[in-house]
Amino acid sequence: MKYSLRATSIIESMIVLLIIVTGITWVYVLLNSSQKLAASTGNRIEAIQIARDGLESFTNIRDTNWLLYSADYKNCWNVENHANCIGVSGTTNDINVSSNEWYTIYKNANNRFELSKYSGAWSSRDYADSTYKDNFSVFRDTNGFYTQTGTLNINKFAITPVYTRELFIEYIDTDWVWGANSDDEKLQISSIVYWSDSSTSRPQKVELSTILTNWKAKK
Repeated sequence: MKYSLRATSIIESMIVLLIIVTGITWVYVLLNSSQKLAASTGNRIEAIQIARDGLESFTNIRDTNWLLYSADYKNCWNVENHANCIGVSGTTNDINVSSNEWYTIYKNANNRFELSKYSGAWSSRDYADSTYKDNFSVFRDTNGFYTQTGTLNINKFAITPVYTRELFIEYIDTDWVWGANSDDEKLQISSIVYWSDSSTSRPQKVELSTILTNWKAKK
């Protein structure tokens, strides 16, 4: 039996070509996956920064209240957006924790952090809801700081991908009197950030929490 050297060479060439094409394909898949992973990791790092920024900004509200109303730490540490509170023991101006109220945070024209309350309705409280995105999106201002919705923030620029951030606030009761916010000395703040990228079809989520206390009232 005689073998055709030409046919053997063609088969060998096809095998070599198949190996080269397979190798190139795997290299492309590996590079593409690496790029997606790098982008997703970068997005998660920024999401953590956005969540941490929310907690720090909220802490700034408490600290500013202490500075503005040092004559009455007890009643003024937890008032919303630096409302007049000296000698006022009621809860009218306190930061509310009603279940249907969620907050965004931004700097006002006086460079003080303020909370913005959203009490509207949406079909679902998640990233896929366009109303939710419209009301909780995160931007950068002209100084590169994170900010959110607020009529006083006219110089704001969108971030890619679209991030949302909401602040969920709970009082940790210390005197066993429910509903008396001014008598409570601890607030737990959760900063929740959502975004979406090419790493998965589902929205990504980062949640950071901290507890703020009114320790100056103990002085």
